[in-house]
Amino acid sequence: MKLNKIIIKNFRSYYGENYFELSDGLTLVIGDNGDGKTTFFEALEWLFDTSRDNKSESNISEMRKAEMGIEDSDEVSVTMSFEHRGEKEICKKFIFEKDANGAIRTRDFSFVGYEIVGSERYRRDGKILLESCFDTVVRRYCLFKGERELNVFDNNTALKTLVDTFSGIKQFDNLVELTSYFEQQSDNLVTKELKKDKKQEAVIKRLESELSKVQSAISDVRHDISIKEKAVSDYETRLRVLEENQDACENLQNINARIEQKRIEQRKLMGYINLDYNAMLLDDMWILRAFPPILSEYPKKVAALSREKRKLQKAEDERIAIEKGKQEAIQEIQKLANDATPLPWNLPDKETMQEMIDDEICKVCGRPAKKGSDAYNFMVNKLNEYLDHICKKTEVTQQHKAPVKPLFENTYINELHTRSIQLSGDTEQELIMLATVIADRLAFVQSRKQDLEQVNKDLIEDEDAKMQLLIQTPDLTEEMLIKNFKDFKGLSDSSKRASLDLQELKHELEDLEAEKQELKEQQNQIVPSNGIVRVYQKVHITLERIMKAFEAAKDRNVAEFIQTLEEQANIYLKKLNADDFRGVIKIKRTADGSARINLYSSNDTLIANPGGAQKTTMYMSVLFAISKITTLKRDEDYPLIFDAPTSSFGDFKEDIFYNIIDNIDKQCIIFTKDLLRYNRETEKRELDFDKINQLSCSVYRIQKSPGYDEEDLSTIRTITERIK
Repeated sequence: MKLNKIIIKNFRSYYGENYFELSDGLTLVIGDNGDGKTTFFEALEWLFDTSRDNKSESNISEMRKAEMGIEDSDEVSVTMSFEHRGEKEICKKFIFEKDANGAIRTRDFSFVGYEIVGSERYRRDGKILLESCFDTVVRRYCLFKGERELNVFDNNTALKTLVDTFSGIKQFDNLVELTSYFEQQSDNLVTKELKKDKKQEAVIKRLESELSKVQSAISDVRHDISIKEKAVSDYETRLRVLEENQDACENLQNINARIEQKRIEQRKLMGYINLDYNAMLLDDMWILRAFPPILSEYPKKVAALSREKRKLQKAEDERIAIEKGKQEAIQEIQKLANDATPLPWNLPDKETMQEMIDDEICKVCGRPAKKGSDAYNFMVNKLNEYLDHICKKTEVTQQHKAPVKPLFENTYINELHTRSIQLSGDTEQELIMLATVIADRLAFVQSRKQDLEQVNKDLIEDEDAKMQLLIQTPDLTEEMLIKNFKDFKGLSDSSKRASLDLQELKHELEDLEAEKQELKEQQNQIVPSNGIVRVYQKVHITLERIMKAFEAAKDRNVAEFIQTLEEQANIYLKKLNADDFRGVIKIKRTADGSARINLYSSNDTLIANPGGAQKTTMYMSVLFAISKITTLKRDEDYPLIFDAPTSSFGDFKEDIFYNIIDNIDKQCIIFTKDLLRYNRETEKRELDFDKINQLSCSVYRIQKSPGYDEEDLSTIRTITERIK
């Protein structure tokens, strides 16, 4: 089967008719998220669904519905032309119309097919034609939406279905079942007839009893094996899920650790930012930070003011002294005039008396007055009288003198001088540096705000990364991932113990089967007396051998199919991973009869957690291999259709990878957004023509028509363009 053309009309975002010409090799359909890749894929799923007549209104183009008038009608259709022993075409469609009330009604669903012979088109039933060319089982291995659907062995019946479909083994099931029935019937007949032989009766009864015990033991062991196989399968399933999500578990641990660290940083930075820097910085002197010239001039002004005060105070003291001297002189003159005496007490004055005593001479009469003489003692006594008089006079004067009003009644200048002293030295330097301190603190806060902004941004990115991780693992919650991360070792140990127990049970079963076979051989060696019974015995032996041959052939067929599948898968794996590490694909049968696809290194070491690209190419290789085997076994081919299979590849050489697929000689359709790159100037994702020009395959670009309303679905239209 080879697809030639697909036409999508009015199916959801595909307004009107949209044509896709498909190449023999790879056809790439490039579109960004929301551009219509998945809708195209779902249109094919709708076309291939033969189980029901689906004419749901949800499949109708909203744009087409919006522009329709009353009683207008149109159709939704998906048409596919293909080659399968000639040219054929299938078309699924239904009519939709707008009634008088503006409601949309659907009618006239149809699924028609056509066979083209020469210039003639012969109408056929679409379902029958599709099934005859592309049956349901084969379609299961054709369409794959996302990477999670690539594993064809994701359930317990997958291997049997695959083997039955593509290996031709199904005929063995009937033969094994039939021969087993006849063997059991003949065995019962032979045993019944041998019991009638008196010569062999004792031997027959002994063998029958021993066979009964062995068969009972076999039944018990098989029951235990069945239970243990179920346990092993459950463990394997859980471990497989864990292995598939081991990276997710580890990434979640790392993301949660980063989130916790960022939250600690966030709280620390918030503590810095929320401090009351007004109280810390804006004290009583903060206003002086802007006036350093005034601050330096202040002590000079205060010093000048202090000097002026001292000058004025000195002048005032002198004035007071003069006034006091004048008053005392007047008082003495007045006293002399009223009561004249030859030599008053103050004459000679104090200084003269002290000088005469020091010089030991009377400077009034000019005679010497040696120390200790009467003249010397007279002068000393005279000086003491003078001093006593002055003391008494001062006391009397102070008692009668009125208080003198000070020149400076307040201490403002002194206070200014004290403040000047306080503002000098370390305090002056502190005030000078205050502006710098405030600026540094404000800069510190601003820097912390910037740090907090970055931390908040990083925190949002980590939260988004966590959300994306959880979205990519829908089967596991965050709690399960955390628990699984912790319980992985314990689960692995339990799985190993269960596997060992299963192996022991299988060995026990082998021993019991050998014992049973030996007893059967003894039974078969019994020579009955009756000739008819001997014939029965030979028939039974023959049927038993045939049954075992069919059973062995069935097992061999399955093993050969898996081996062939492995070989073909590794051929494609080598092609898909050219010039890169690829490993070796091995398909292992599990205890429950299914199979697992694993990747091994050449030294037979299991690669437990292959990368996204490795895992995807591994599964795609198996799918290519199944298609190859189908072509060989059934002489028919079919296309492979993938929706975003390489979403987890990361950075890889898309042009090389897609060229490899194009050259595999297998028709493929791949929907992708890999070949889009962001244009910073236009702020849009645009085609990467540097890589597209290197492609050998056909390329389509799908995208939303410009000018749409982000909130109005009826404005969304997918437009298609063939690039090459």
